[in-house]
Amino acid sequence: EVDSTASTLVETTAIASSTNDSTPDYTFVSSEAGTITYSGSCSSSTTEAIAGTNTITFNSLSDGTYSDCKITITDSLGNAVTLNIGSFVIDTTPTVDSVNPEDNSINIAVSTAVSVTFSQTMSTSTITTNTDNTTCYGSFQLSSDNFTTCIKMSSAPSASNSDKTFTVTPEDNLSRVTNYKIRIISSAADNLNYSLADNYTTSNGFTTDGAGTIQGTVKQSNGS
Repeated sequence: EVDSTASTLVETTAIASSTNDSTPDYTFVSSEAGTITYSGSCSSSTTEAIAGTNTITFNSLSDGTYSDCKITITDSLGNAVTLNIGSFVIDTTPTVDSVNPEDNSINIAVSTAVSVTFSQTMSTSTITTNTDNTTCYGSFQLSSDNFTTCIKMSSAPSASNSDKTFTVTPEDNLSRVTNYKIRIISSAADNLNYSLADNYTTSNGFTTDGAGTIQGTVKQSNGS
């Protein structure tokens, strides 16, 4: 008698609806052994299923929502059955991609604005700065004394680049020929409330220019 019955598939461990694991596991029970194929946005190096419990690890997924992932088990006689994987969101821990002025930069204008770009969309309510005094509070800080005090900012950070880039403007011009470091506190979180793993501080910071700066030297001038 020819087996014309496809395997039955039962999900046993779904992927969490929101996870910061970019290579999530998925567990299911198959009534028959067979070949696994994938469709939609998900794939895996696992291509064989056993009769019983199977756990597959998906290949690395970018941040986003996944609602089209499917697995199909085809037995040795070509009978196939497909299982739809429930919708889930990948949202990895955010990181700082870049700052401006860049670390180690020199001759930066004293009127410069300061910005930070994160790896993903951030919760704007978690990107804050000090606007009423020189105390180092808020998640976006700028300091010339290793964060004993912080530069007072003119207003809250402004968001751009799909809420990935945040810019602050000091209330007054920065001091000339002075080194400044940027610090982002780990309370900064993305729009699914995943926070930075650790505080981020520029290694060497940036240095402002002097009056009449020429090729990195300070030229003396009257009134300076």
